Amino acid sequence: MTSLVVWVSADQRGPASIYIATDSRISWPTRQKVTTCWDGGRKTYWTTKVPHVLGYVGDVLFPALTLPSVIAQLDESPPAESVADAQQQVLNLVDSAWRGAPTNIRGECFLVHGTRIGTTTTCSFGVQLLHLPSNSSRWTAIPLEIPSFSSKIEFLGSGSKQLENEYKNWVPPSGFDADSTTTRDRTSRAVFSAFCDSLESEGDPLTGGAPQLVGLYRIGSGRTFGVHWKGRAFAQGTEVPRLTYPNLEYRNSRFERVDANGTLVPGAQRHAQRPT
Repeated sequence: MTSLVVWVSADQRGPASIYIATDSRISWPTRQKVTTCWDGGRKTYWTTKVPHVLGYVGDVLFPALTLPSVIAQLDESPPAESVADAQQQVLNLVDSAWRGAPTNIRGECFLVHGTRIGTTTTCSFGVQLLHLPSNSSRWTAIPLEIPSFSSKIEFLGSGSKQLENEYKNWVPPSGFDADSTTTRDRTSRAVFSAFCDSLESEGDPLTGGAPQLVGLYRIGSGRTFGVHWKGRAFAQGTEVPRLTYPNLEYRNSRFERVDANGTLVPGAQRHAQRPT
């Protein structure tokens, strides 16, 4: 499968942004029971006109073929009036995109969808999990609860256990409690740092490659981020020449704002390099 995390970043006024991060490894089993891997597969998607982001784990074929069409249709559709309407809109588009695909070759797939209604501090975020079992034609949609504080929302994929272990290193048990006085560990950067530590640990053989990152802020459409990973610049899992995307916002493994060379941009906050 793969590894995916969806999380919320919050401030004193409530949820401020939603992010989805995945790895970039695609795996194929062979007759010799040896897994063949490629670390350049795209697993994250975002709209450019309306506020939606998507990521997937599980089956690769149909998401890779159909999600670009889903994103294009969302960008040409009227904005939804509620989170529930936006989630239903995406479910309908996904169901339509998969329709007609042979049921017997549909592998299990999980899609994570983030959306936003409204702008600024009065906006509302929504996250749902869409699940298609193997050899099935019926999708199920599960709305996911969004905490009022910065926290992971869900870990998915074959690497989810490793993600949980790394997350506990960054956010101790007291940090999971919304009423805890230990607030310094409940940060967006702790979630992404734990994800990157899990990826770097190679604890899951089906997880690998560079992190991919998409997100939603309180204003604007969906957005993608470059990731400076192990001394190189990546976008959607693919290494890119450093001057190719001069306006792309980058993050490093500690969620610091950096340029394509990995240098902190002016005014960027430096974050802890390891849990303390």
